[in-house]
Amino acid sequence: MILSCTTCALRQPGKDEIEETLRHAPGAGFTHWGLAGPLTWTRQAIKQIDIPNLLERANAAGLTHITEVYAFSIPTDSVIEAEEAIDDLMLNVEAAIELDCPLVVFSGGKRTENGLVPTIAGLKKLSDLIKGLPIEIGLEPHLRSQFQESSDFDTIFTKIDSPQIGITIDTGHFHAAGVDWKAIIRQYADKIYNIHLKDMVGAQSVPIGEGEVDLPGLIEELRAIGYQRALALELEVVDHQNLPQYVHQAYQYSTNLLRD
Repeated sequence: MILSCTTCALRQPGKDEIEETLRHAPGAGFTHWGLAGPLTWTRQAIKQIDIPNLLERANAAGLTHITEVYAFSIPTDSVIEAEEAIDDLMLNVEAAIELDCPLVVFSGGKRTENGLVPTIAGLKKLSDLIKGLPIEIGLEPHLRSQFQESSDFDTIFTKIDSPQIGITIDTGHFHAAGVDWKAIIRQYADKIYNIHLKDMVGAQSVPIGEGEVDLPGLIEELRAIGYQRALALELEVVDHQNLPQYVHQAYQYSTNLLRD
């Protein structure tokens, strides 16, 4: 498995999370990273990133591989809005390909009674557009989003049979929602494309290894299905000033987990 540090792990008020990641993640031991932040979550904003320059600076810092690029959620208010949004989402796909990144990740949009109808329409359009491209999509659960319950993924994969669309297991959001993420790993072993490594106390993110999430059990489940992709670190702690320290600790904790 690959240890990766997403820019989410070093997000602090008033600071550039990409620059913070280039500064701190290599020193912690990471060579792989994930690109998130406002320029990935805002429609069309990813065009503002100078990708050749970003790659040059990342490589110089010691971050040589990108495991995921984040994107915005598909709107859930209507099928028309969902399908129109995919044209912008493809900009993130194109950026990921230019970055030699294999995966685009986004969460579900606003959770509504019939929100999966436009979501699935958008995903169908997206699955058609990415056919033949060197990219996969890892749908990420978020608390109170349209990707939250195991039944949401059941419905999606009943309607969409694409080898390029799978799941990002986010241990934090699944834990906060009370979802049995181990069962999802077992059920969708061939659809687990990415892991967001997060520890929690209730719905609050805490340093890795200090919460309630069964992280040793996570590694056991992943080994059981032969998972060899990224364990991507995310941190949303309340004491942001300590994030560089927590990133170092997370790398050591995760390294020990994999060694054991």
